[in-house]
Amino acid sequence: MSVIARQPVLYAIASFSLLVGCRAERAKPADRRSVSSPHRVVALAPNLTEIVFALGAGDSLVGVSEYSDFPDAARRIARVGGLEVDAEKVAALRPDLVLAMAEGTARGAVSMLQAAGLPVAVVPSGSLDAVLSGIRLVGARLGRTEEAERLARDLERRRADVARRVAGRRRPRTLLLVWPDPPQAAGGGTFLNDLLREAGADNLVADRSGWPVLSPEYVATVPVELLVIPDSEQTREAYARAFRSGPLSRGPVTRARVVRLDESALTRPGPRVFDVLEKLAESLS
Repeated sequence: MSVIARQPVLYAIASFSLLVGCRAERAKPADRRSVSSPHRVVALAPNLTEIVFALGAGDSLVGVSEYSDFPDAARRIARVGGLEVDAEKVAALRPDLVLAMAEGTARGAVSMLQAAGLPVAVVPSGSLDAVLSGIRLVGARLGRTEEAERLARDLERRRADVARRVAGRRRPRTLLLVWPDPPQAAGGGTFLNDLLREAGADNLVADRSGWPVLSPEYVATVPVELLVIPDSEQTREAYARAFRSGPLSRGPVTRARVVRLDESALTRPGPRVFDVLEKLAESLS
């Protein structure tokens, strides 16, 4: 798998693991009558792009991060960089709001944008609760508080339905690998750890925070029963090779049940991760 092919997953991982050095702005109580809606918005992560579209404000986006490909309309918006945000490109778009992730946006770019006087809203995403809070925060900043509240409450309802369905079930011992070789997993303190737990699985590396890289020996010996992996054209061959001759080719993991979930929906802390929650819970029933 080439470095280029790995970029979407690497972007997602880095977005979750690098901390930005600025304070998240609190969403202020507001309604659409009292908030001036921004007309030129830049989203510095794919999940933020998705949130803006989910709130019906996609037309306000003038710039998005690399790999912002959902919905299709996002593909036609100007790019402002990926792991390395191009602050000059952002500033040239004259945004009246920049959305950045609390976990991931490059410190230097955000500092430069703030120093230039651009309004930056830093959005949390490190847990499923944070995803919901982020939707509400973005809604408040876009002047779409009512839409954000409706969306968040619908996602909360679906989340509660999953909790009721999985209550009392046996919980399979599980690994969620965001990359196969070297194996990198979703550990504790991440929204994907929440996803596993709430779907009815027992994360074998929940005691390791963040996104730990696992040794081949660990993967070959841990008593994994369920393996959850992201699936996309860019990642498929890398996982296939790991199953043929790499870290996933020996030990209990070879007998584990494999659940493949759409990569972009799985690895982006946005509204679609609740679709994935429902699909994973259903697959374990």
